[in-house]
Amino acid sequence: MHSSTIRLSRFAYLGNFVAMGIIAAGALWLVTQLIADGNYPMATMVSAIIIFLCLVYLRPRFTPMRWLAVGIALAMLFTLYPIFYTFYIAFTNMGDGHLLSKQQAIERLEGERTLPEGGVTYSWAAYQSPEGDFALWLIADDGTAYLAKPGEPVTAVSPDDFALDEDGFPQQVEGYRRLTNRETVPIISELGAIDFGTEDDTVRIRSLRDAATLVPHYRYDAEQDVMVDQQTGTVYTPVDGTFTAESGETLTPGYMVTVGWRNFVRFLNNEAIRGPIVGILLWNFSFAFLSVVLSSIVGLIIALLFEELPGKKVIRALLIIPYPIPVLVSVLIWRSILNPDLGIVSITLESLFGAAPAWFLNPSWARIALVLINVWLSYPYFYVITAGALSAISSEIKQAAIVDGASGWQSFYHIMLPLLLRILSPLLIASFTFNFNNFNLIYIFNFGGPPLANTIIPVGHTDILISFVYKLAFVTSSTTNYGLAAAISIVLFIFVGLITILQTRFTSAFKEA
Repeated sequence: MHSSTIRLSRFAYLGNFVAMGIIAAGALWLVTQLIADGNYPMATMVSAIIIFLCLVYLRPRFTPMRWLAVGIALAMLFTLYPIFYTFYIAFTNMGDGHLLSKQQAIERLEGERTLPEGGVTYSWAAYQSPEGDFALWLIADDGTAYLAKPGEPVTAVSPDDFALDEDGFPQQVEGYRRLTNRETVPIISELGAIDFGTEDDTVRIRSLRDAATLVPHYRYDAEQDVMVDQQTGTVYTPVDGTFTAESGETLTPGYMVTVGWRNFVRFLNNEAIRGPIVGILLWNFSFAFLSVVLSSIVGLIIALLFEELPGKKVIRALLIIPYPIPVLVSVLIWRSILNPDLGIVSITLESLFGAAPAWFLNPSWARIALVLINVWLSYPYFYVITAGALSAISSEIKQAAIVDGASGWQSFYHIMLPLLLRILSPLLIASFTFNFNNFNLIYIFNFGGPPLANTIIPVGHTDILISFVYKLAFVTSSTTNYGLAAAISIVLFIFVGLITILQTRFTSAFKEA
């Protein structure tokens, strides 16, 4: 019995070894491809996952982790990798024009073709074989006809050997069927990307009417690490991920390079940022604090009112049903009902009092509206959690307080509330952290407006840090700067993390009694 168990164990280990060998071989191939493409972060993460899986399934000491191995691997890929990648791109120039690796940018530039001086242009017709391959029938300005196929030399053909239509094109050529204009138009982009002919004699389609003999526009000199214009001889040297000539002319696309702490310095040392940042921080804290406090108070009041009410489960369900409605829809509804021209709230207030608050133009009213909307969206969640917490508190505690002569307020304030806060502290901290970065509400309701005066950055009175970061990284410039956005996100992550740690220590949340 013992020997059979040993054989079974060896057989299982051998099976694991073979299976992990196959997986590791596939992963090794993937890692080499990622490295060749310059995607080093993903290559690092795939390597880490495979090493982890090999340790779990091939080392006996890690056997207890086998049931969690797949989940941990997925968590590494979908949770840790985005964080790791954010830190990576924060130290790069990644953005519009710098999304590729250097090798990919070189290949893209070398793939550009241009019509040289004295180059030949043709009228053309497209043909397709039964296997799906394409060919071109070309007619030069002097009437000479040519047949061009991808990867084969462009050869002159005699029109007399074919039955030509009124445009001078045959219906079939060497088994290739001519495509009609209706068939050609939908695939014109695909045809335009094909190099017909050989590398030294390439023909490309330029429009529905013209094709031309094109030559490479740029050539990369690996020894000098420069890009050379084949037509003018201009030399472009790489500068911060962009091939740049002495005159300052640049080539697009560029490529990703590391820029050190430049993105962080740009964010922290920019005078235009330091101006509004204090006001944004104060409003950000106020918005998150008021949203959490008011939502929790409303939820607590409703939970206390409904605690002894018959049918409270039905009422609880009715209150929570609207909560799953997407925030986008809810905020847009509020935006419409507060509209100063058509919104029912504004129209009603104006009819009753002769004027309605300027929800979108006055900074104070805009902030009040945002807090009220957030309370409306959040209180059902707090109500359900608080009602559950109240039901978890022993009735004997309440009865003991009554026997001791405590009033209802004293019983609530000195006994019930401390117990509720102990239960709800993690929820309050999580809610504060969420609302501190509540981008959707701010941006959907009024885009952070009304605009803040005397600033070169399009920031508004109701912008919080995350919406301010979005505008700074993606709105203030015609190009998107992912490196800057990642750097700002890291700064905010550290800032919010410190706040959360302080809150946790101050409130003793997650700490056992």
